[in-house]
Amino acid sequence: MSIDDGRRAGGAGKDPAALEASAGAQLRRVRLSRGLSLTEAARQAEVTKGFLSQLERGLTSVSVPTLLRVCEVLRIGVGELFAYPDDQVVEGGSRIDMGGEGVAEYLLTPADSTAFQVFRSVIEPGGGTGGPYRLDTGTIFVMGLRGSTRLIVEGETRMLPAGASTSFSGQTLHQFDNPGTTVSEVLWVLSPPLPRAARGPA
Repeated sequence: MSIDDGRRAGGAGKDPAALEASAGAQLRRVRLSRGLSLTEAARQAEVTKGFLSQLERGLTSVSVPTLLRVCEVLRIGVGELFAYPDDQVVEGGSRIDMGGEGVAEYLLTPADSTAFQVFRSVIEPGGGTGGPYRLDTGTIFVMGLRGSTRLIVEGETRMLPAGASTSFSGQTLHQFDNPGTTVSEVLWVLSPPLPRAARGPA
């Protein structure tokens, strides 16, 4: 795998409370609790020390594959980074960071949902995951809500305009982006939900 230094995302002006609750801040807390130095964690995740430092401070974006690699080094599931909705009736969803550029994602199911998990992704023109990845879940169902989203599953391109849907195994290589000129939006259903702890021995 190659080193991914990410792209600047203008995080310097973010609200301090939002930064403290961000995925980057959570990654830093876990890294410190594991007794891993920034240098060692960056080496194992195959990123630069400067990039990982910026990620932890919310100053850079990160591709989905790279974020998952960092989570693997820290022995956590990406679900550990989510802010789960508190109420059984969810309005709009809880903003989460699954990585990617130009992608805003919202979790629509609370932490106690054990059969499935639902996300909504809003993708800017040119936005996407930044590369292919696998998820620790069995089945993924995805439906286009507006615009048109390009999904690539094991090299096969599946275009998802509003109303179109498809499904596949979460453990197959997949990625998505918005190749159009207007915002696209998709709904994801994952069964079972993404784990909060990594599989296998700690």
